[in-house]
Amino acid sequence: MKILLTFDLEEFNLPLEYNISLKKSEQFTIPKQGLDNLLKLLEKYNIKATFFTTAEFAKKYPLMLLELSKNHEIACHGLFHSSCSLDEIKLAKTQIEKITDKKITGFRAPKFQFSQIQELKNLGFEYDSSIHPIWLPGRYFNIYKKRNLHKIGGIIEIPPSTLPVFRFPIFWLAFKNFPLLYSKIFTKINSMFSDYTMLVFHPWEFENLDNIKIPKYIKKPVLKKLEKYIKFCIKNNYAFLTISYYLQKSLKCPNTALMPLKLNFKSS
Repeated sequence: MKILLTFDLEEFNLPLEYNISLKKSEQFTIPKQGLDNLLKLLEKYNIKATFFTTAEFAKKYPLMLLELSKNHEIACHGLFHSSCSLDEIKLAKTQIEKITDKKITGFRAPKFQFSQIQELKNLGFEYDSSIHPIWLPGRYFNIYKKRNLHKIGGIIEIPPSTLPVFRFPIFWLAFKNFPLLYSKIFTKINSMFSDYTMLVFHPWEFENLDNIKIPKYIKKPVLKKLEKYIKFCIKNNYAFLTISYYLQKSLKCPNTALMPLKLNFKSS
């Protein structure tokens, strides 16, 4: 089992959806402080992760992003977290590549809402992670979408993990609100149907949000819980990989379902 820890590195504008006023500066400082807390945990266990960043956040902290890119994979999360057009994605990719001096091969749409995945190939992307194959009321209804690795045009689609049939999720809301045992059992069961488990978080979740009047189920602390999950994965000899490295390793495995796709991923 490969564990793919992914983080959407974005401006913290979620409170605005609940009509909670938040200073523009706080929309950046809160996820930045959360990222600092998160990186200490990842460094403690020598874990490599994939960070989908908006260009807006990358431009706010270019030196931080450059340093982050030395140990982790940087992927694109659009220009802003509030919109997502092809022109904006193209510009975001260019700006992020300029900051990191590395080719950006992966994309994830803000809020998992994007319908032109096949067009990403023309922008130089190689994989996408924008389809969350569950039903999230008020957001999307994707229970009939493929839940494993597949191709859309010339793009590899690698969805966040869900279990088959009932499509139980393990993304950030489920991870922080369900008992840790749920995530452990999920990972065990998922290993019977897939060779990867992808989790999705946001760096702002790793900062104290007690003073922000958003629903409690959103601001529950997650740092210690993630550390316990990491210990569980290490005990079970699960490997933590970035998405790009996972795809490269999969292509070299003779029994992987990826082999017929004959893709050639470059390291990022």
